[in-house]
Amino acid sequence: MSILPVTLWGLDPLLHVPIQLMIFQAKALVPVPDYEGMYSHHTHPVRMVEIMGVIQSVNRATKYINYTVDDGTGAIRCIMWIPDRFQTVQETSCSITWLQTFSLGEVVKVIGQPSVFRDVMQIDFQPGCIESCEDPNAETLFRLRVLNQERDVYTKPLELPEFILQEVKNKEPVTTTTLLDRLRVWVLERKEFGILEMLNDPGNREIAEEVADIKGQVMRPTMKCIKLLLAEGLLEYSNESTMEFRVVESRQEFVRAPYGGGELIILDDD
Repeated sequence: MSILPVTLWGLDPLLHVPIQLMIFQAKALVPVPDYEGMYSHHTHPVRMVEIMGVIQSVNRATKYINYTVDDGTGAIRCIMWIPDRFQTVQETSCSITWLQTFSLGEVVKVIGQPSVFRDVMQIDFQPGCIESCEDPNAETLFRLRVLNQERDVYTKPLELPEFILQEVKNKEPVTTTTLLDRLRVWVLERKEFGILEMLNDPGNREIAEEVADIKGQVMRPTMKCIKLLLAEGLLEYSNESTMEFRVVESRQEFVRAPYGGGELIILDDD
């Protein structure tokens, strides 16, 4: 089974809450290509997780506190990033509760975002998202909840009304190729342009937002297409530091296919 189409992620309740996992499950989360910070568990998109375990090691640095948490199924590094204004505060004289480190052997619950650093899965979390568990039954109850949710929720695909599935099926997907074709035509109407001019064009922006699936996030898909156009030899930098480009003169003779053809034929000088 595969993860839901990106256009349906928002309909999955598990995207909007930290999903409770044992550590071996958190370490086995699969990154979603082209969507940094997004992972999948079975068929569900995941961006926040909740784990519980015993603190195995503590390493305090200026900008973060690194806990290694072990629940018996595995150990994972949990990084608490310290806000800039608190980085000079000394732990020994600190009255701010969340800046005081937890001790070895404490049972803690951590809620954070999975990430990969040097090919190793870790959990990044904010101050206040780690707490000590005083109840001696807390770990056992947490494991039972995870097992129940794994059986009843996580392994079950999201069931959506038929009319939604049909609408998504009928809608033509917007891909990087769609944006690339649009930008090819756009750049050929100009001799020189800057990155801001390209980003602020309403047509370019609309398609880039659909590719990114996040309103306002147009830079990444646009830069990906620019790199492809540079590699094709259609563009070159006129000023790399200010991200200004020009169309290569020898490649300006492009013939557009008939309307609806969706392709461009390149006529090289040679």
